Amino acid sequence: MKTCDLLVIGGGIVGLTLAREWLIRHPTSKVVVLEKEANSVSHGTGRNSGVVHSGIYYSEGSLRARLCVSGCQQMLDYVAAHDLWIDRCGKLLVPPSESALESMQRLLDRGRANGVDIHRVTGQEALQLEPRVNPQFDQALFVPITSVVNPKEVAERVRLDVLEAGGVIHYKIPAQSIHSRRGTVQTSIGTFEAGTVINAAGLFADQVAKRAGLQTRYRFQPFKGKYWKHKDPSFQMQRLVYPVPDLNLPFLGVHSAHNQAGDVYFGPSSTPVIGRENYQGLQGISFGDGLSLSAALIAKFVQNTNGLRTLAMRELKLMRMRGVCDELSKILTGIEPGHLEQSLVKVGIRSQIFDSTTQHLVNDFVVVPDGRAIHILNAISPAFTASFAFAKHILDEYQQ
Repeated sequence: MKTCDLLVIGGGIVGLTLAREWLIRHPTSKVVVLEKEANSVSHGTGRNSGVVHSGIYYSEGSLRARLCVSGCQQMLDYVAAHDLWIDRCGKLLVPPSESALESMQRLLDRGRANGVDIHRVTGQEALQLEPRVNPQFDQALFVPITSVVNPKEVAERVRLDVLEAGGVIHYKIPAQSIHSRRGTVQTSIGTFEAGTVINAAGLFADQVAKRAGLQTRYRFQPFKGKYWKHKDPSFQMQRLVYPVPDLNLPFLGVHSAHNQAGDVYFGPSSTPVIGRENYQGLQGISFGDGLSLSAALIAKFVQNTNGLRTLAMRELKLMRMRGVCDELSKILTGIEPGHLEQSLVKVGIRSQIFDSTTQHLVNDFVVVPDGRAIHILNAISPAFTASFAFAKHILDEYQQ
């Protein structure tokens, strides 16, 4: 039996920041991280856009709002302290339709309630901030603090922090059976007994929880996000540009994104899928999981849960490049189908859960303690932005 003070299941950004924060608080303790992949960036951590979100989208007082706002500043401070790449570009939110003007006011009020520096600007001011924007309703919102970092670079630096502080990370070692009361986790390299076990397994957090015997009202529903890359390497944008979203849907709409290499992307789609790692074709779809996810998805579509049928109709338009450009034309100018190509690299899966009691997608982080185990079941966006604050919250609230 191998013993440790903390065992983290999942070596993505949430798991790494948890291990780092524990070692800051308890520098002589023994911390072990288990990761089923060969690295920390195969899934959500390495596939996210690297946007450091401000916290304007989330309801006042929600965990996402509080941890995103504080996590944003902590992420910016961390990146600065370690001299990592950052583009402090800010973000424009442009109403794509007249009906979005009401949502724009709600976002402005919500952002200010959450303590975010957010401004209403005129169409002319928006064009000065980003000449490619389409301010068709002569107004937009501007959030100066929103930035872009390199998520793989951040994750690598946090990984090194964990190792340099004495933590141990085992790659290609998935957790097998888990006993929450005893704090034991079986693996291919032996059984670990830990004072605290934290399930930060992302796309597989619900399965890990189920193996630990946890019974909840939550079910998993993955969504795929695809992006389209601008072919011209000289094409650049000064700001991130997003639509003012439909607040009745749980997604932000098709927007711009860019990275350290200067590549510019547009997306994502928000396509319900039946595989946790279904990035391409039939990849990542298991028979049993696919069957249960398919049945659940059909039921949600019929009932139009959280507007999923409406979302599906929009997604059909995004199957054609013309449809993508039509969506973009509502917030940007000069983007034509011939300018874009679908990216085979920038594809992600959102680890979204569904509440079978309320019959709604869950729009906040969900943390469930059980014995010596702590299960993070809904580490949806902005989990990357919030990761440092999330780690502090988990240990403040749940550490025994």
